[in-house]
Amino acid sequence: MARVKLIVNKEDVVPEHHALFDQLAALRGRISGPSTVVLHSPGLARPWNEISEYLHRDSIVEPQHAELAVCATAREKDCGYIWNAHVPLARKAGLAAETLDAVRDRRPVARLPDPERAVVLYVRQLLQSNRVESEVFDQLLNAHDARWMVELTGWIGRYGALAGILNAFEVTPGAPAEALPADPRPVARAAKVRAPLATPRITPITRRDQVAEEHRAIFDAVAEGRGSVRGPFSILMHSPVFCRRHLDVSSYLRFTSQVRPDSRELAIIATAREKDCPYVWAAHAPAARKAGTSDAAVTAVRDRGELTRLPPAERDVIDYVRQLLRANHVVQPLFDRLQSQYGVPWLVELTSLIGHYGIVTGILNAFEVAPAPDAEPLPLA
Repeated sequence: MARVKLIVNKEDVVPEHHALFDQLAALRGRISGPSTVVLHSPGLARPWNEISEYLHRDSIVEPQHAELAVCATAREKDCGYIWNAHVPLARKAGLAAETLDAVRDRRPVARLPDPERAVVLYVRQLLQSNRVESEVFDQLLNAHDARWMVELTGWIGRYGALAGILNAFEVTPGAPAEALPADPRPVARAAKVRAPLATPRITPITRRDQVAEEHRAIFDAVAEGRGSVRGPFSILMHSPVFCRRHLDVSSYLRFTSQVRPDSRELAIIATAREKDCPYVWAAHAPAARKAGTSDAAVTAVRDRGELTRLPPAERDVIDYVRQLLRANHVVQPLFDRLQSQYGVPWLVELTSLIGHYGIVTGILNAFEVAPAPDAEPLPLA
């Protein structure tokens, strides 16, 4: 049973949000899956949903590759709901049973067809070790292009974020459903993660003249809020409309979310630590301190240290991030404590924030975007 009341009927939301409910329900014929949770935050639900709509309507990633990436992500995230929803779509897209069985059982993929092997390895490497080997990345890039790679990475990040919501709030598939095997877990990643490469794997888009005229308004919208186009947006701009959808969610989480700046920035740096992402760490560790996060909390996150001596509010946010990203699950006492203290909409937005920065760190890690040389370092041991 889900940990909160799922929003499945129009009467579950206040009248001022009925039009939003109708709009989202019309897309699939009903409200289901992660939307039944995210609608607890109606202001987030609209831009959040637009990312999925872009990927499903307009992404240039072919259905067989997109669905394989989704299923592989569901397996890495132990998310039975996504697995059961997308395996039929993967079969319909032409994926063989042998491929899906290899993903489900975490088998070696050396005998899969080269394109399928590369997609599964891309997902596994990105989610297990926070880096992608050049052989795998280059094989996919050479077969496609920069926009395709951005959108494939977007599929992975997006469904990682959805899995976080479904796992944290314990939304399970309806019967009959195929249960994902509990074991074996993937081997632990190496204790030391390499630093990002010296240059990004594709050319970052940082100037307006790099963008087609029809998409320059998107470039301007990114630059307006940040002063320039840099970091993850310089990569996302290779898929301008997808970038715009990402920007809308980012703007909500930055400026409208119920999660206060101190908790928000703490959750972001905790995600950056779990994802071994120096760029996000360098950008947000100073912001966390400025927002009121204690030096002790920043140090505990950076060093993966003990949390027992931290104030309860900081301890619980860090612990929530760690449990969700390490175990794909949050223990009931922690979930209940946060829900009781802050409410369901807050907890939805915190979980979405973690997922959103899962997308950000995935883009930065996969495309090897490093912070400035003089930025605050993140130890990668």
